[in-house]
Amino acid sequence: MKILIAQLQFDFRRLVLRNTSFQLFTVLMPVGFYLLFTKVLITGTLGEKAQFAVGYLGNMIVYSGLLNALFGLATLLLHDRERGLVRWLQLTPNGICSYYVSVGLVTFAMNLIAVLVLSGVAVAVNHVQLTLGQGLGLTGGALIGQLPLLSLGVLLSFIDRAETLSALANLIVFPLAIISGLWWPLGVFPQWVQVIGKVTPTYQLNQLLGALMLHGKLNLSSLTGLMLWTLGLIIVVASLARYRLKRGGGVVQS
Repeated sequence: MKILIAQLQFDFRRLVLRNTSFQLFTVLMPVGFYLLFTKVLITGTLGEKAQFAVGYLGNMIVYSGLLNALFGLATLLLHDRERGLVRWLQLTPNGICSYYVSVGLVTFAMNLIAVLVLSGVAVAVNHVQLTLGQGLGLTGGALIGQLPLLSLGVLLSFIDRAETLSALANLIVFPLAIISGLWWPLGVFPQWVQVIGKVTPTYQLNQLLGALMLHGKLNLSSLTGLMLWTLGLIIVVASLARYRLKRGGGVVQS
């Protein structure tokens, strides 16, 4: 337990307190988009604006988690492997279990911070009103719904070059955000784009959060979709990790 606590302290300092990329891209960028779309680029009645402010909060929570998974977690795992940290930990008596548990917990903490900041901005600026149940449902749904996105981030971390990872993350994040309706309503796109968008994990998570915030209900269809995405990606990640370990003779290769 002492080893895990020490690892958590180390990872929290480097990933949250000293990580300007997290503060800027995972928190401040979604906040900026939220304010832009709910205070500047918006028309309609007061009721429509109020409902949009609630719904778009979910959009930006999903977008924040997507950025953290594909740019934050994936890059972290790759850099730690490149610097030899993972190999060094694997060769120590304590192993790498505490490292992966710590990274996972801190990543969830980063997502929680983003959810709280975005929700605070929504309440303070747009006077969004959420009951205690809605707030807890939003937080829990956001964290559970991050699982397929984090799994995708872990999968991308197996790429061996930082430049390739960055390019691929850009090619995934922004098109995925667009076709899943995080920036604009899905209805403005052609029918074939809507069909693709509705099966993405980001769309499923957005639907889950929207149902929790607007109706106080659990969208079982979206939750099932997220769990299927998570299971599928975990199987792929586990298979690839097993292959790389076998190729490296049981040692993580940089």
